[in-house]
Amino acid sequence: MDGYGKRIGTAKVPGAELHYELRGSGRPLLLIPGASGDAGMYERAAAALSGEYTVITYDRRGNSRSAVAGGLGPTDIDQQADDAAALIETVGLGPALVFGNSSGATIAMDLCLRHPDVLRAVIAHEPPKIGTLPDRDAFLRGLQDRMEAAVARGGYPEAVQDFHGWLVGDDSDVPEPEGLRERVRGNGEQWVRHELGVLDRYDAPDELIDARRTPLLIGIGTVGGTEQHTELLGIYRESLRRIADRYRADFAEFSGAHVPYETIPEVFAAEVTAAFRALESAETPV
Repeated sequence: MDGYGKRIGTAKVPGAELHYELRGSGRPLLLIPGASGDAGMYERAAAALSGEYTVITYDRRGNSRSAVAGGLGPTDIDQQADDAAALIETVGLGPALVFGNSSGATIAMDLCLRHPDVLRAVIAHEPPKIGTLPDRDAFLRGLQDRMEAAVARGGYPEAVQDFHGWLVGDDSDVPEPEGLRERVRGNGEQWVRHELGVLDRYDAPDELIDARRTPLLIGIGTVGGTEQHTELLGIYRESLRRIADRYRADFAEFSGAHVPYETIPEVFAAEVTAAFRALESAETPV
């Protein structure tokens, strides 16, 4: 335990050891980070949620402090969801509520369909545009070209920095935990080489969708962040609505843009808490 009441541990999963952190008390809530992120992305939100929940944050395999046997390498949605389920079981706090953002949202959706026994309810916040927009193949090619150019300029850390600015915009005024930016930039190779175009492209089998029994909400922010994402917001909203319809899931808007847990953590905590209460009180489709 650190000086702020954060409990730190390591969970062994097949082929990796996951760094995780626990805060607070109450019902368990797992927060899944997106591309190149780690537990630190949720630091301020976890603190805001810790009065209501036992908050579980972690570094996904190959990122930051979660070492992979044999070094960096390929991964997929099922492996990532299996890791999340194993983490819930390792800390002994299931069944858990789960929130995932960006590619963490696609992991949360797979977790929802394949590991219902460790879950209470799931919120998938802004699954990647790469995997949800109607022109997703062209969108992915454009992003890959941009990332290759960034790597050529300054290596994988430059690619992460460029991607973050393209996606979120200038967040220099947002407080962040010490060392987080350096860790995230250090995750660039894992993301560019092994996750881009993989974790953000999720097409679940119809039979799994039809069998879903865990309450699920798909969410989107009310503002677009950067100018490009503001322009895409309307198309993106309709794409996520269609996905929610396909899953027979709830759909909701959240304050802020793509990373409200970093930019407006207190508002985020209140809205997520209300959304989970509504999800759990509603009847799950059969």
